[in-house]
Amino acid sequence: MQQAIIIQVDAEDFELWHKTHSSYEEARKEYGITEGPFFRSPEHPNRAQVHLDVAELDRAMQWFQSDAFKAGVKEAGNVRRDIWIANKKG
Repeated sequence: MQQAIIIQVDAEDFELWHKTHSSYEEARKEYGITEGPFFRSPEHPNRAQVHLDVAELDRAMQWFQSDAFKAGVKEAGNVRRDIWIANKKG
């Protein structure tokens, strides 16, 4: 079953968060995570939804415990994240 991680991001400084998020794309690949669609809210310019495709959910979730993720959190500034796991139907 194909799965994805969907994250709603509310960033105090969207540009800083996005730059930081983008800079860790290669590091996420080590955890089987690849970039999916990215949507930015027209009503709330500091809010976005990030879809991350995952090869194996258990391995992908380890990303959120990694030193690289923790460093990125510090670099990105004040950010609220809501995380969902989605299963592709079919």
